Amino acid sequence: MYDLSRRANTNCSLRATFLALPPRPAGRWCVLARLTFVTHGAYMRPLGLISLLLFCLVSFPARSEALREGWQPVDGMQIFYREGGDPHAPTVVFLHGNPLSSIMYVQVMETLANTQHLHVIAMDYPSFGYSDAPDHHAYAYTFDHVAQTVDDFLKARGITRFSLYMQDYGVPVGFRLMALHPTAITAVMVQNGVIHLDGFPSAQDPEGELRQHWDHRNPAVDKRRADYVRSLGYPTFEHGSDEDHAGPDALMQMVAAVQRPGVIDARNDLWYDYGTNVKHYPEWQSLLSRLNVPVLVLWGNQDKFFTTPGAYAYKRTVPNAEVHILNSTHFATLDAPDTVASLVGHFLEAKIGAERIPD
Repeated sequence: MYDLSRRANTNCSLRATFLALPPRPAGRWCVLARLTFVTHGAYMRPLGLISLLLFCLVSFPARSEALREGWQPVDGMQIFYREGGDPHAPTVVFLHGNPLSSIMYVQVMETLANTQHLHVIAMDYPSFGYSDAPDHHAYAYTFDHVAQTVDDFLKARGITRFSLYMQDYGVPVGFRLMALHPTAITAVMVQNGVIHLDGFPSAQDPEGELRQHWDHRNPAVDKRRADYVRSLGYPTFEHGSDEDHAGPDALMQMVAAVQRPGVIDARNDLWYDYGTNVKHYPEWQSLLSRLNVPVLVLWGNQDKFFTTPGAYAYKRTVPNAEVHILNSTHFATLDAPDTVASLVGHFLEAKIGAERIPD
């Protein structure tokens, strides 16, 4: 959880952090054998047996297809999405966290789509990223409603069976989808998102500000969050820090999206509704244990909001869950995309038979 009110001195800037991209293969090269000829008058004859007639090796950079992007009409809104791979291959649905969008998955999705026989897709929730942001009086910003919008989006795209990769807000959205369509789920992947209070220290005290806000909405909390959003500016080197290593592109999009008219009211409504998720935790734990699908848990150990005990708690619910603690942040897909893509790829290959694409 990236709480908009928790860093008053941060201007969403970056301390010269660059995202590591895999090295590109060598460019084209060619070695030509040399034929030796002599000419005598009008005639050309080979001097003798040529040890090498012609040897030409051509190496091209590995083909890497970018994700496809677009907007899908859903319930009167235009919902932005990113998609890659063969639509007939096994599908992985990526559900993003707060306050980012599908941009947090671009590098991981591109790697998976280009290295394994997979179909990957991620959407931006209403008011997030490039999706429409209807007024909060016209669209109820609750997790039930957002999950319904995601469900309607998947139906519109013809997606009926899929694995889930969920982070932060994506976890309560995804578990609502799992409750709606338990037989549609082929695998569950969780990254820095909770269904146990173990990994949510700021919500453990029923008398604490968070739990009290969820029980009785506190206008002071809404105002603090709104003031913080208004204070956000263009990501620069000088101001603040990017301790979660989200990167300037993701931060710039986040600022632009959240500062649209009315969006902070929508986000405050959704944050207030987060308390409904805590009440669902026992139900979701039971659901996950009954699903009998492979479970992968990845966790950036530098996350100060959703802490590593939340990762190990999944082992209580699903003892054979595969858990990896990463030396990374809340946004591990941006901070360590190669590591995440490798772990997800091996998991899906082993558990659902997602074949690797030959080099």
